[in-house]
Amino acid sequence: EAPFPESLAEFFVLSFCPPNGTVLDCFSGSGTTAAVAVRHARNFVGCDLRQSQVDLALRRLAGETPLALLGDTK
Repeated sequence: EAPFPESLAEFFVLSFCPPNGTVLDCFSGSGTTAAVAVRHARNFVGCDLRQSQVDLALRRLAGETPLALLGDTK
């Protein structure tokens, strides 16, 4: 396990991936990077060897709404 804060993922997603770009996370775990990417209108591709982590990430992503749809124009 290697959890990290969303603020760390957010820094890299916003710094290196343009809006509508695609973020790749080959070790997506619980989906922290995926959630941040989707929230900031980026596409996401990820995988993990453990089905339990894939299931967790999918549940996490089900609750995400891009900020653009909420009216936030960061």
